Amino acid sequence: MSKYISNFNLKYLVMFSTLSTFEFQRQFTDVNSCLSYLAQTKWQDGYQCRKCGCEHYIKGYHPFARRCRNCHYDESATAHTVFHNLKFNLLKAFYGVFRYCKKKGISSYELAKEIGVSQPTAWLFHCKIQQVMESSGKHPLTGEVHIDEYVTGGPEPGKRGRSDGKKKKTLILVEVRNDHKTGRVYCQKIYNYKKETLYPIIESKVSTDAQVVTDEYPSYDKLKEKFPNATQRKSDAGKSFPVVHQQIMNMKSWLRGIHHQCSEKHYQKYLDEYCFRTNRRNTEQGIFKAIMLRAAKRKTYTFKELVAYAA
Repeated sequence: MSKYISNFNLKYLVMFSTLSTFEFQRQFTDVNSCLSYLAQTKWQDGYQCRKCGCEHYIKGYHPFARRCRNCHYDESATAHTVFHNLKFNLLKAFYGVFRYCKKKGISSYELAKEIGVSQPTAWLFHCKIQQVMESSGKHPLTGEVHIDEYVTGGPEPGKRGRSDGKKKKTLILVEVRNDHKTGRVYCQKIYNYKKETLYPIIESKVSTDAQVVTDEYPSYDKLKEKFPNATQRKSDAGKSFPVVHQQIMNMKSWLRGIHHQCSEKHYQKYLDEYCFRTNRRNTEQGIFKAIMLRAAKRKTYTFKELVAYAA
């Protein structure tokens, strides 16, 4: 259909059990191969003009762009995606996504070195990828769900447990399977431990028929009104919630080991990234496809918008 169409095979890439570095480099050899993959991903459900709604198109001005037959609106493969108006080429951006798909990801400092850009530029791209890792909330937690809170940050004199110090506070919700293993995980930044803060989050993330289990903190004493199967048990310094505390330790270790630290205003993005990775830990081969599907359908964010989102 177009002189720009390459021999890139989208289905072949999806079939990989694991997308190795060799396979990535063989499939994505230049910007056009990246544009081909992005165009197929972006319009995999069919084309529809953003201006007039027409579903018929012809070849656009740029490689793999599509032009509406009715109003002649020309839309590039990168328009209205995370990859629009990047400060570096698309091949480097795809490699950045590939590196983020590895088990624990990569810091913006390391990515900057690998693709040859400045750290602020790599950090901005990292923020955009984190944006597509946000939970949609369409699939609430089911079965047995354990809920607790924890704090992240260095030690503060005289501050322990549920303190109101400068540490970052987090509500964590974990599915616990019959074999006492972790199911899906959701984390949400909170500013206090009051019912009016905790309950809306729990209601948005947990199915009403779930077996909710919490410790005996007073804020949870009315949870049974929202969740009939809710119960409370003594924490015993966390020993009653081993699966939850394992996830807490994993999250803190990941944050320290990969990113070293993060600010309060960007904290939720790192929580989203951790949960995205954890919930796909058994299907690592699908993470590249999952990120690209979201990135191809999500409008890019400017630096100002990212800062506003984090505030």
